[in-house]
Amino acid sequence: LELDVKISYCDTSLQTARGGLEIANHVLERHQLISSLLVALGVTPEVAAEDACRLEHVLSNESFDAIMKHVKM
Repeated sequence: LELDVKISYCDTSLQTARGGLEIANHVLERHQLISSLLVALGVTPEVAAEDACRLEHVLSNESFDAIMKHVKM
């Protein structure tokens, strides 16, 4: 599996090229926020995690930033 040639997964190890770790951290931050928000709204943790996996990749930066601002209020 390769993502923009910055992150590659082989067997049980993850290797990143320049910029890959930043991308991985960015996606992880999105996943955690979206999943936590969905659980707080009453979604089961399992469904929240599955939905977060989908949403983390398609949510615009503008929408993500707005959610972050709202959650930090």
